[in-house]
Amino acid sequence: MRTRARARGLFERLVKFPHLLRAFRGAARRKRRSRELLAFRHELEPRLLAMRRDLLAGPYPWGAYRTITIRDPKPRVIRAAPFADRVLHHALVDLLDPIFRRGFIADTYACLPDRGVHRAVARFVAFARERGGRGYLLQCDISRYFASVDHGVLVGLLERRIGDDRLLVLLRGLVAHGAEAPETGMPIGNLTSQLFANLYLDPLDHFVRERLRVRHYLRYMDDFVLLGPDRVAAWEYHDAIEGFLRDRLRLRLNARRTVVAPLDRPHDVLGYVHRAGGALRVRRRSVQRLWRRLGALEHAEWSAVRSSIASWFGLARHADAFTLTRELFARRDVRHVGKRLLVRSVVAKKDT
Repeated sequence: MRTRARARGLFERLVKFPHLLRAFRGAARRKRRSRELLAFRHELEPRLLAMRRDLLAGPYPWGAYRTITIRDPKPRVIRAAPFADRVLHHALVDLLDPIFRRGFIADTYACLPDRGVHRAVARFVAFARERGGRGYLLQCDISRYFASVDHGVLVGLLERRIGDDRLLVLLRGLVAHGAEAPETGMPIGNLTSQLFANLYLDPLDHFVRERLRVRHYLRYMDDFVLLGPDRVAAWEYHDAIEGFLRDRLRLRLNARRTVVAPLDRPHDVLGYVHRAGGALRVRRRSVQRLWRRLGALEHAEWSAVRSSIASWFGLARHADAFTLTRELFARRDVRHVGKRLLVRSVVAKKDT
């Protein structure tokens, strides 16, 4: 990986009032009218000026997290920062994301503008077509990724890109504040955690591309997939990656989620089942989740019904799922929302 000049003069940009104001608008966008947001907005200028004073005085007093458990679909513990801290997280990401992104490979897709999961899926389909369906797939993810991030490694990666001492002091405090165990872990839910998570695995991306010389490789957060010529090569890649993660990043692969298999078989990759020839199917558990959700939506508000069913169409429109969708909503629908959206999707397709 090439060494880049470290970015300087960042702290002065961070604490400028217009930058903090833009960060507030980003933190408030598409959020519910919570008491925290309304209280902050009611005293917007004094609160942003107080944040600026705290940043200049240092060390910044990060607030206590609030713990929330969600099902996504498996249980996940989210640690939500106070709204004022979320404003500062936005300010940091707005400042640092362009700097970090310049060093990322083109085939990392999570939490990056103009990329995302559907771009990653299309890229995987293109990879498989380039190989004519021949060869082997290696698919892996990291065991307890966010909880396993080593603070020393993360701070070292930050120091390689940032040459501003005051900003580094702030970032070290943020990293330490998010610890789940001594010197380890960062909270799921922070906008900065998403940025740091991409940065943390950037050395892996360059190792696979530049040292292992794997052309067909992509990563979506801690899920990654690569294609090799045969089973032996796929396992050799696996062993090299496992050693790199252990020795350089202090991470472990999730052995139960590791797949090595012929490319011409169906593969569950990034939310879709990929079949030979490029056909995409929606995962069975996604269909089951929709079916359960439709039953639970019978007495929900209209906005919740439409939003929930529209999310299925957002998933299904990237797959060969028209017939499946028609059959599902013929059997169960809520206030005919599914059928209306299905008709609308047909009309939109004819117009394009």
